Amino acid sequence: MSATTPVAWLQLIHRKPRLLVTITGVTFAVMLMFIQLGFRDGLFEDAVVFHKKIQADLVLLHRDTERFFDMKVFPRRYLYNISAVDEIESVNPFYFSVTNFKNPETFVNRPIAIAGFTPDQPVFNLPEVNQQTEVIKAANTILFDRLSRPEFGPIVESLEKNGEVTTDVSNRQIQVKGLFSLGGGIMTADGVIITSDLTFSEILNHPLEKVQMGVIKVKPGVNPQSIIEKVSKDLPQELKIMTLADYTQLEKDVLAQSTPIGFIFNMGTVIGCVFGGIIVYQILYTQISDSIFIYATFKAIGYGNSYLVKVVLQQAFLMSLIGYIPGFALCMYIYNFVQEATRLPMIMTITRGVMVMLLTIIMCSIAGMLAMNKLRSADPAELFG
Repeated sequence: MSATTPVAWLQLIHRKPRLLVTITGVTFAVMLMFIQLGFRDGLFEDAVVFHKKIQADLVLLHRDTERFFDMKVFPRRYLYNISAVDEIESVNPFYFSVTNFKNPETFVNRPIAIAGFTPDQPVFNLPEVNQQTEVIKAANTILFDRLSRPEFGPIVESLEKNGEVTTDVSNRQIQVKGLFSLGGGIMTADGVIITSDLTFSEILNHPLEKVQMGVIKVKPGVNPQSIIEKVSKDLPQELKIMTLADYTQLEKDVLAQSTPIGFIFNMGTVIGCVFGGIIVYQILYTQISDSIFIYATFKAIGYGNSYLVKVVLQQAFLMSLIGYIPGFALCMYIYNFVQEATRLPMIMTITRGVMVMLLTIIMCSIAGMLAMNKLRSADPAELFG
């Protein structure tokens, strides 16, 4: 390998313009794969932003509930029944809906997600919210997500300046008296507000006896799965209990099955891979054609096809690495730009980075093997005849 690598490298850099075209083509293919996979995974992660911030080991849901934004209600009394289990530390009600929020400047109403819980029994893994439970105990008081879309108005600026903001939620006057950071967007909500269960009930005229979710925490050292087995047999048919992780995965699975998101972005990844492979094939094929007499000389002095195959494959491997590095760097910038512009969680992961690298190497290797067909059939006697 070490003996033939210089030959492959010299062949690669022999013509600088051709090398530049190669780098550009592979880099573009790498970027396309990263962007497609980033959007796909970002949309799935965006759909579970709320799941990740719920502080629970288990959740109790209506059996027909599959997606967070379409949770069905069920009687709150079932939470009391589960709380009697010795291994359970706490069972808290969680209320969730979508309502209208009036921009205090333009007076335009926009849909906003609203969550409610008992202030003395926090359900969010959000320190900013848990530190302001005394604030939302006041009637008609809410906390506002500072990562909400700007179309809701200058809530953050006005709150920091005046200490509170008065506006309407579901045609009822309320006061915004605190901020927190949650996010979400394309697959969830443009904005989020959090309040107490009592204010939630008053704003939406929603009975407290109807809950969307039971947030369950088990005692330390207890296996949540054992609680599921113990409780499930006594649950009515209309309810189901599962781990929060399973509910998160259910949301992603339903999204993948009910929408073409996965197919569309997976197809885009394949197209990017094929596009890069065609460019590499054309470059290598042209390079082999231009250097056919050199390869024939190698054959004439005793080098076999296996040696020449190694040279070409090494060129393909070097092409994949040279194109991958700038593609990776540019995609880091693109990910940050998209995340700031859309709040979509575009995060580079080690798994995705390794996967795209392997796809790039495979793409270039296949292109190299296809380009070698001309090399294998070359006859030194005919070439020098």
